[in-house]
Order: sequence, then structure tokens, then C-alpha cells
Amino acid sequence: MKTITITIPEELDLLAAAEARRRGISKSELIRMGLGTVLSPPLGESDEGLWRSLAGFGSHHVSVEPGEIDDVLYGK
Repeated sequence: MKTITITIPEELDLLAAAEARRRGISKSELIRMGLGTVLSPPLGESDEGLWRSLAGFGSHHVSVEPGEIDDVLYGK
């Protein structure tokens, strides 16, 4: 783990502290989670896999080719 120092506005620090308390985690963990949401996927994870999970296409058995989603949804 690498230690860094950042500067943030007091209001943001207060909001971060409150959210961390609400979640039962440290501010450091909250900041790591936030950075993880805006940075590229971890090594070995493809962008396609990330977008599929965000879009709800978690299964690799479901294709996203044109027309195939209708087949899955409507049984055509």
C-alpha cells in the first residue's frame, strides 16, 4: 500500500468523514473506492467486462449483438 497526501476542501472532508462513518469504513477506504470508480479497470479486466457488469449483462452467455437482446427479452 502506498501512502499519499492530498488537499481537499474542509467541506469535502466533513462529507467524506460522515459517509465513511455511515458505511463503517475509514476515510482512506472511501477515497480508494471513489478512485476505483473513476479509474480504468484493474489489470486483466477488460473494458467490455466492466461495461457488461454496469449494464446488467453479467452473464457471458448473453450476447449484445443487434437483435439478440430482443430474443432474450421477448423470446423471439
